[in-house]
Amino acid sequence: MSNNGAERDKLLESVYRKAEGYTVEERLTEYLIDEEGNRRAVKEKTQNKHYPPDVAAARAYMELANPEGEFSRMSDAELEREKARLLKELAASDQSS
Repeated sequence: MSNNGAERDKLLESVYRKAEGYTVEERLTEYLIDEEGNRRAVKEKTQNKHYPPDVAAARAYMELANPEGEFSRMSDAELEREKARLLKELAASDQSS
């Protein structure tokens, strides 16, 4: 596979992740400057941040994954139904694995 193919796969994976929604762990660090001017961490907090599914990303993914345009004519409501169907199918295949 050419490098362009790998880049396309990476792009498709990123768009799919945004379409599906995801959670990331964020680490926030508070620093203090001491008397000598050195920066030192005094407090650290880790939290999960959730990014909900994105319909526009789902549409973009479907158009990129299927350039023939099968999904480009679908309304947002039709895309939502198709996304739900695909996610359900994906979850069922994950459970059977």
